[in-house]
Amino acid sequence: MAFHCQNGQGYHTNIDKAHVYTREEAQRAWELGRGFDVPISADHVDALTVWRIDHQYIPHENMLVDGCDQYVAFVKGSWNGNDVYWLTEYRTSDDFSKAKIFSQPDLSDNELVWMPYTLAFDNRRRTFDVSNYSPRKMTQGAGIKMPGHVKRAKNRKDYPLCRINCPDCGRINWQEHDYHFEGCRNVNCSKHH
Repeated sequence: MAFHCQNGQGYHTNIDKAHVYTREEAQRAWELGRGFDVPISADHVDALTVWRIDHQYIPHENMLVDGCDQYVAFVKGSWNGNDVYWLTEYRTSDDFSKAKIFSQPDLSDNELVWMPYTLAFDNRRRTFDVSNYSPRKMTQGAGIKMPGHVKRAKNRKDYPLCRINCPDCGRINWQEHDYHFEGCRNVNCSKHH
């Protein structure tokens, strides 16, 4: 999930760069903003954060350093969005806090990229997975009321039909357009299509 940055500096997935609104500011921003810009309780976000690392900020090839005795490894070419999957005790995870620390890299596996733990640690960021978002709990439950424009958009159908009366027999017909009559469904009507 991406968040509005502090001081209007764009968007970021790093929670530590997110702008924290008061309840009143969040309500006003949602009422004036786009429907997909949804306020979410900072307390709920903080409780469910995960440390992840974007592949753009770490080496893509093995990086060995003399004297280093703490290494981590991620799976080459496998991402969750931009975030890499780390080798853990039993499987892989995009949660860096679960990464297994090795005293020496095992260079026999060409599917892994090894680097010093400190390098990875310095590039981690706190993130929030959108699948953890619960609107009733984290937005409305936090005291934010859904604006009318969001309710209407939520209830809008993808392919709505318009009700129109036949100009000849007056029968109600449902069609895609309300600005021209497509034809009557009444078989006894002269406007039947």
